[in-house]
Amino acid sequence: MLWNGLELPMVNGTDRDPVVQHGLASRVKYVRLVTRTIHGKNRYYAQLVCEGVPYQKPEHTMGNETIGLDIGPSTLAMVGDTQAELSTFAEEVARDHQKIRRLQRKQDRQRRANNPDCYDGLGRAVKGKHPSKKSQHQRDTELVLQELYRRETAHRKTLHGQLANEILAVGKYILTEKLSYKAFQKMFGRSMSVRAPKRFLSILTRKAESAGGSVEEFSTYDTVLSQVCICGQKHKKRLSERVHACDCGVVMQRDLFSAYLAKHVENERMQAANAFEHWQGVELLLRTAWQQALN
Repeated sequence: MLWNGLELPMVNGTDRDPVVQHGLASRVKYVRLVTRTIHGKNRYYAQLVCEGVPYQKPEHTMGNETIGLDIGPSTLAMVGDTQAELSTFAEEVARDHQKIRRLQRKQDRQRRANNPDCYDGLGRAVKGKHPSKKSQHQRDTELVLQELYRRETAHRKTLHGQLANEILAVGKYILTEKLSYKAFQKMFGRSMSVRAPKRFLSILTRKAESAGGSVEEFSTYDTVLSQVCICGQKHKKRLSERVHACDCGVVMQRDLFSAYLAKHVENERMQAANAFEHWQGVELLLRTAWQQALN
């Protein structure tokens, strides 16, 4: 790419990538300049934003089922007509995050050692004083942390994309509750920052709309799926209660049951009669997904 005397070569191997070939065959709308810091050095890239429909890989087929989703701070329950699953958000990223936690503690010790006048005898920060002195060891730690943050973000984005493709392979019409992610951040701040369920929902929405589907969010205050049953009764539960058990005989994992009920929401109302009618045909499917999650 030539721009104002600047020549930017393409990344090696892209000439054989069908995604790149599909994009280059379309009209370029504009060029976006991107900077990324890799191993402490700034890298600059030019991204071509092209017109048209994104390329769909042959292995990523799209289903036509209606899917109910229950999204939590660290888990996701998915229930369709033929498949059900209870999975954990970005579990690999959560395990690798322990390396970052150790380096963060190391960085804090270095900051305190380099700025002793900013902390009192109990280790509390002194109001009005900001630690500004940095040793070379602290700067090196910050560079390592910066690289780990970048890798974690890229890894999380890849896992979110894979999970979205798995869901869309079952169905591209998705129903889920409209959640308050700010409230989640107050209650589960560390898990939210590592797993990023809101970022996953945005990726899923974009992919579903590109495939001709949709992600519909309904009010959680009107439906209260975590408390209602298919028989019409309400059971208020604490967050620690993970099993829905009703006098009518329904016993099911709480998140899977909420995802099943989400499939039967129309016009901001849960259709209990419709959910009750289809329960016998899907109960075994949900129990299998529950058992797989336990194993």
